[in-house]
Amino acid sequence: MFRKNERHQQVGLYDTVEQLPEKQRLRLESSWAGAFYRELFSRIDESVFAELYSAKASRPNTPINVLVGMEVLKSGFGWSDEELYDAFLFDLQVRYALGIRDLASGNFELRTLYNFRSRLSQHMQQCGENLLERVFAQVTDGQLAAFGLKTAEQRMDATYLASNIRQMSRLQLLVEVLQRVWRMLDEADRATYEAWFALYREGTAGQFCYRVAKTDVATHLQAVGVLMQRLAAVLAGKYDDQVPYQVLKQILSEHFTLQSTSEPPEVQVKPNAELAANSLQSPDDREATFRQVGSVSHRGYKANVTETCEPENQFQLITCVQVAPNLTDDQQLMRDAVPNLQQRMGLTTLWTDGGFTGQQASAVVREFGIRQIPTGVRGSGVSEKRLGWDAFTWEVDDAGRAQMVACPGGQRVPVVSSAHERCRAHFAAAHCTLCPLLTHCRARQARSGLRFTIYLTFRRVQVALTRQVCNTAQGPGRNRRAAVESTVRSIKHPFGGQRGKLPVRGRIRVTMMIIASALMVNVRRIWRGGSKTPLPPLARPVRQPSRGCWWPQVRPWRVVSRSIQHIFVGAPTPVPA
Repeated sequence: MFRKNERHQQVGLYDTVEQLPEKQRLRLESSWAGAFYRELFSRIDESVFAELYSAKASRPNTPINVLVGMEVLKSGFGWSDEELYDAFLFDLQVRYALGIRDLASGNFELRTLYNFRSRLSQHMQQCGENLLERVFAQVTDGQLAAFGLKTAEQRMDATYLASNIRQMSRLQLLVEVLQRVWRMLDEADRATYEAWFALYREGTAGQFCYRVAKTDVATHLQAVGVLMQRLAAVLAGKYDDQVPYQVLKQILSEHFTLQSTSEPPEVQVKPNAELAANSLQSPDDREATFRQVGSVSHRGYKANVTETCEPENQFQLITCVQVAPNLTDDQQLMRDAVPNLQQRMGLTTLWTDGGFTGQQASAVVREFGIRQIPTGVRGSGVSEKRLGWDAFTWEVDDAGRAQMVACPGGQRVPVVSSAHERCRAHFAAAHCTLCPLLTHCRARQARSGLRFTIYLTFRRVQVALTRQVCNTAQGPGRNRRAAVESTVRSIKHPFGGQRGKLPVRGRIRVTMMIIASALMVNVRRIWRGGSKTPLPPLARPVRQPSRGCWWPQVRPWRVVSRSIQHIFVGAPTPVPA
């Protein structure tokens, strides 16, 4: 049964925090724990999670805001589950941050947190909705409104995240899959196919590969492929719903080609160059993908972070966090984020790097009417010997197609469209022959000698327009995008810094941890900003004595001592009216 947690809004007379000396209590309230309680914990709308619990009368749930707060603390400090649980039990700052002002109340078993994560994952798989993402938007919007932060201008950057998987060779991966299929089989099937697995059952997959010479790798790959094809055929129907069998079928299709002209089908090993980047990297994380960037390889995911960047803001807050396969183009991440940012916060200007430039990004800019300011352009640079297309002044229509162009020499002529998304423009030879820029110009004289013509694609026009915007953004104090890189590092810092290897697997869990870490970064920024939200004060116990009553304004332990004195000595004389 779902029930909201409102107990933290009432302070008890005998709470541990209330028994602290005034100086210590004030220091606790002004620490990061106080900022966490005010700016995150108190803003969580628990009703979002009501659908995870039964509507029937039963034992109430553990407070949702406490469980969500613990997830944020775990990611924000880089704690393990055991470290998190110990801090929850014994650290007064942590308990204060979670709205618990007593060391003796509000405790629960660690498995409760595991069950909560499982409920979130199941809901995501069934409904496609990340509830923690909804909480992030709700909490962040409240923080932005409370501090009056401007959100029209924002900046964006993407980074790679490593999944918690081993880096395995091709042969090691295939042998690992075979060993898991062996462990899946029942006793009868093990007895039947024992001879098939004889070579791969002893030791680990890594130990098997260690004994294989480099010259024999190709032979073993072929043998494994033949065995996998036989297993996929004989185990079909009985083990279709088992994950090891599903992985076997996937790995067989990704690494081998089956020639159906023969019976049984002939198995051929695919060359390494033909393996898809989205092929299986580990049987422990089927969603992790591979990407090569220069000489560095990445196995895992990509995170995209957006934050405010208005100079007038006293501090900047993260407004959006996305997690996708690391093969996802930055432009696609931008396209997915912009509609939400514009609807929630009225986005008008977006600062990005060159990875977010291209046709798709240009289409987003036109569709949503925002201004993109990139600090670089994807593709090759401009030659110093020839004028770049950005040296021309282009006029485009709503679809981004060039209509008019003005050369650096001052001629303004219409742009003529041609086939295959190409266009051209003709300039008067009388003007071009006298132009001092002719030797560097891209225009070429026609055979008739009457005109000079430029030929290019509409895509190059878009690149030229992007480069012009980029050039205007250069210079001291103009680049507002650069600071977002430190924000990205702050989010990844609890997970190993720039390496960013998270202690979880699967896109759902990775997304939850990154969102939680971003929430903690925002809390730290608010705390360091030195500002407090005008939240209503907590209801504290009344300690002022009423007329005619001897009740003193003292600490709880003194109240107890006076009560004992009253029993054995007698009550003091009442104060006259």
